[in-house]
Amino acid sequence: MNLDERKQILTLNVWTNYQWKDVHLRWNVTEFHGVKKINIPATEIWTPDLRLYNFADERLHERRDSLCIVDSYGGVSWIPQAVFKSSCDIDVKAFPFDKQSCHLKFGSWTYDGLQLDLYFKNDIEEMDMSEFQTSNVWHVISAVAKRNVKRYTCCAEPFIDLTFWITIRRKATFYAYTLILPCVLLTSLTLILFWIPAESPAKLTLGMSTFMAFFILLIIFEANLPPAATSFPVIGTYYCVNMVLITMSSFLCVFVVNMSVTGTRYPVHLPKTLKKVMFTYIARALCMDNIVKPFMEDGHVTCPTTSRRYMGVNGDGSKFTNDWKGSSETLITVQKDSSNELAVIHTKVNEIRNFIKIYKERLEEKDRKEKIAKEWKVLALIFDRIFFIIYITTIIVSLMVVLPIIFDSDIEEK
Repeated sequence: MNLDERKQILTLNVWTNYQWKDVHLRWNVTEFHGVKKINIPATEIWTPDLRLYNFADERLHERRDSLCIVDSYGGVSWIPQAVFKSSCDIDVKAFPFDKQSCHLKFGSWTYDGLQLDLYFKNDIEEMDMSEFQTSNVWHVISAVAKRNVKRYTCCAEPFIDLTFWITIRRKATFYAYTLILPCVLLTSLTLILFWIPAESPAKLTLGMSTFMAFFILLIIFEANLPPAATSFPVIGTYYCVNMVLITMSSFLCVFVVNMSVTGTRYPVHLPKTLKKVMFTYIARALCMDNIVKPFMEDGHVTCPTTSRRYMGVNGDGSKFTNDWKGSSETLITVQKDSSNELAVIHTKVNEIRNFIKIYKERLEEKDRKEKIAKEWKVLALIFDRIFFIIYITTIIVSLMVVLPIIFDSDIEEK
């Protein structure tokens, strides 16, 4: 009927079949008009006090009222319907691909083995599954039984019990769609975190959303487990590993984002040792040579040489042209007609020269800052790639642990 994993109670609806001989219930058929069998309430005759030793029931009675069939030779057949609730040790390590083995131990509570002997009907040491109603949750693998003779500390005489073992396997189709598939999809979604640019706000938002999704799945998962299980399910461990990795990836996302903007806020060159190790060895191992190649040469970025064409005026009014290539020398030739005009021209030329010099310095400073910022961004990309490899390696190792349990379960079930 049910296996309550949280309370660790197995509930079975069974037909118990008891047969024995009672010499006090014999009669001569000819003296009673040919009556060979009669039906008598069980409360009116002697019945064996067989009890379920490992019961986990709050009810006072396990069996429903049923009549006993008595024949003229004293043979008694009693087949009461019963609902047994027995304690069962639950092992959820392979949940939801787990296999549980529960037992029901029946024996006399007051009669020892010298007073009451117990044995199986027709010497068949197993449950009769001919009338078994198929469960939607569990698949019955076996239902065997064994006769035991045991001595207890309370009594010197041996006691006999009949112990039935029922081994069942959970049908995991439902859980495959509700727990396994969402886990696989969320794991795949987590990989996207490392493909989003470091400066994108969606990187951290997606990480937090994925973490909350795993947390909700873990709550649903916990609702099906005993509150104090001796072993934690492998898939639960897989969930926790993913949550830890997502938490770490969120911290690493903040680290990478901060690193990518460090060069913009604080234009400081990367330490030479760090740059050499990350750009030369790590980047090459991660196949990122094309990204770091422009930054392999040390030194500041040189500003591109600009070429300007200036026009001068000769003393006779004719115009001349000359090229200026960014040097400090002024190549403007002015014929001296008057000292006033020469002074004005020199002033203007100096202003232009100072303006160009300042503009050139600004360009060089801008290029230097951009190069530093790009270096830090490339370093952030390298760290992001490292974290991606660590994450996917952990996922593969976790799957290598989980998948053999799943395949072993499927093989055994087939």
